[in-house]
Amino acid sequence: MKHLFTLLAASLVASAAWAQTTVTLTVDMSNETVSADGVHVAGNFQGWQAADSPMTDNGDGTYSHTFTVDTAMVLEYKFINGNDWNNGAGVDYVESVPAACQVGAGNSNRFLEVDGMMGDVSTEACFGNCAACGMTTVRFRVDMANEEVSPFGVHVAGSFNQWSFDGLELLDEDGDMVYEVIHSWDAGTDTSIVYKFVNGNSTADLLEIVEGDCSDPAEPQFGNRYLALDASDIVVSANESGSPYCFNSCSSCVLPLSVTFTVDMTVVSSVSENGVHIAGSFQGWDPAGTPMTDNGDGTWSVTAEMAPGTYTFKFINSNAWDGNEENMNDTGCNNGGDRIATFDADNNTYTACFNTCPGESCVADPDPADVTFRVNMANEDMMEGDTVFVWGSFTGWQGGAIAMTDADADGIWEHTANISGSANVDYKYSINHPNAEGMIEEDGVFVMDGDTTNFEAAGCGAGNGFGGYNRRHVRSGLAEILDVVCFNECSDCEGSSASVNDLTVDFNVFPNPATDRIVLTGAQGNAIVRVLDVQGREVLNLNNAPLNGRFELNVAGLHAGAYQIVVTQGAKQGVQRVLIQ
Repeated sequence: MKHLFTLLAASLVASAAWAQTTVTLTVDMSNETVSADGVHVAGNFQGWQAADSPMTDNGDGTYSHTFTVDTAMVLEYKFINGNDWNNGAGVDYVESVPAACQVGAGNSNRFLEVDGMMGDVSTEACFGNCAACGMTTVRFRVDMANEEVSPFGVHVAGSFNQWSFDGLELLDEDGDMVYEVIHSWDAGTDTSIVYKFVNGNSTADLLEIVEGDCSDPAEPQFGNRYLALDASDIVVSANESGSPYCFNSCSSCVLPLSVTFTVDMTVVSSVSENGVHIAGSFQGWDPAGTPMTDNGDGTWSVTAEMAPGTYTFKFINSNAWDGNEENMNDTGCNNGGDRIATFDADNNTYTACFNTCPGESCVADPDPADVTFRVNMANEDMMEGDTVFVWGSFTGWQGGAIAMTDADADGIWEHTANISGSANVDYKYSINHPNAEGMIEEDGVFVMDGDTTNFEAAGCGAGNGFGGYNRRHVRSGLAEILDVVCFNECSDCEGSSASVNDLTVDFNVFPNPATDRIVLTGAQGNAIVRVLDVQGREVLNLNNAPLNGRFELNVAGLHAGAYQIVVTQGAKQGVQRVLIQ
């Protein structure tokens, strides 16, 4: 996918401080059953908060929201039938924006460019469609890589615009030689159109004369392209992989590859009744659009046509995003939570275990088990009525945040959740629901021993792929009670009462990740030291190990993967999580 904007990039200049653009977004809900919670819009102009921007019922089936923008920007947004990000059953759901009008670059949002100057900007669309209800939208695209582009630009003319050769210009905003334009019109009873791309802006310039599958079958002598209007929102593509047509051709400029993806699902507790799918930048990130075939041996495969290049994608244990891969065990194939791979004539296969990078040992998911989360809010200035929430990969992130409780009023909030799936559980805490106005969430950056650090560097979390940090727990498959941590820190709050820590063995481990040895520091006296794999199986046990502030553990015989180091001294116990490479 690529960005497509209707104004020149030069228009995105800083506006005068006094200038403002009034923006009105309108959605037509005539084809929907409107939620009892109303209709909302969320976008980058308001922090993507699902409940913060209710839309006003205009009384004619449309809903509007008006706001001001005082700088040049590209607005990204989505309409929500309800007031949360739930995409499940029932009336409440977020619209699925068609590929014909997505902002692109793997981002399935609507977009609108504003210059930040004085004046009004307004747009209306049917919920889940590109334009107003009943309108037809086509994303015209043509690859000019083999042409010397006219100084008069690239245009498209056809039966849909009365063959106006200078009326509809295509732009190449990202310099990849693919020229695009999004055009909407009332197609009426028309079931098809014929058209041409023009290298210039008049009949005196180079006009296409195409032959083949894309040409008009009724009048092939004219060399026009033919497009069936079989949907309200259409992306003009040369093949199933979505490549654009090459100018003056019925094929793409780059011959597509046949890439075969295979995923081993034996590591998951059960395969979804909806089967296994793959979604990625090569197919518009549609979680239900590319089903994979069961090979009968626990693996699933699919072959897709795509142009050579680098793609991001995910395997999905279902046909919706609630089954997508989370927190792969290694970062070698992980690009902000997505897999990433480059394909060419010599590299056209991809094989991996679910939730694991290619070449890594396949590790089965731990058994479902209870995990008790505990956070100390002693250092936070909480108001009456404030509630602490936990949310993460096991909740669907902020849309599924779970309220915690402090039944004994000791400042330590707890919640026990039964978690299945991946061993890695990424999560964070917040004061009040993450979709609520004024909530405070952990950012994972804090001061330790006088220096600024973060969850990842301090060993209690991982980067989220977007410059931030989440906490991370590696499940064992057994019931676990997590150590108490101070809000936005990796350890408990200083000055906490001894009752919080009197059953905890405090120790640290390094290096992490490790290879052949792990050093335990901080704990004194003799202890039982055990090493557990991600399924909770004991792979190493040392009785009466003399810790004495520093103890070296030989792990050279262990396979690469995630492990837990458990130290027990009588009734006290401590746990640290390590990755062995």
